[in-house]
Amino acid sequence: MGRKSSINTLPPDIQAAVLKAMEGGATIDDIVERLADLGHKRSRSAVGRYAKQYSELAARQRDVRSVAEAFAADFGGTDNAEGKLMVHMLTSIGTRMIMPMAAEEDPELGAKDFHLLAKATKELLSSAKIDAERDAKIRKEATEEARRQAAEDAEEAARSAGASEATIDRIKSKLLGLAA
Repeated sequence: MGRKSSINTLPPDIQAAVLKAMEGGATIDDIVERLADLGHKRSRSAVGRYAKQYSELAARQRDVRSVAEAFAADFGGTDNAEGKLMVHMLTSIGTRMIMPMAAEEDPELGAKDFHLLAKATKELLSSAKIDAERDAKIRKEATEEARRQAAEDAEEAARSAGASEATIDRIKSKLLGLAA
């Protein structure tokens, strides 16, 4: 493994400025010049290597996001798509690994292996539960917001139709789930 990039040795705020410049389309020469102006002389090749590494990392992240969004479109909401994809993929891998063991095709499972497998399963189930709770909360908030909007719309319509305040209050209570 090679040595640490000289760009990574810069203070965090300067590194952030380099990334921002790259994202903004600045050339390598522009970045080298700007670093020199800030008192951090770096070679053109160092900036070029860093830009290449960043570009490759960004491309991989875009690929992961694209796969995660496609997965989410098939298997659920797009909220936390990458997390859902990881939980699903790890579950699939774990299942494929344990099936031969369950069928006694590969009885070579020591206590340590079993412990690690059980721990990984527990963590996956915990992640799935947290994800399901987050989805339920989002659905509940969306439902509550829809009820509030319906109550506001109904109040406006009832007022324009000349309904009494008591009637309007009853309508809003029913829509907001405040009355039986």
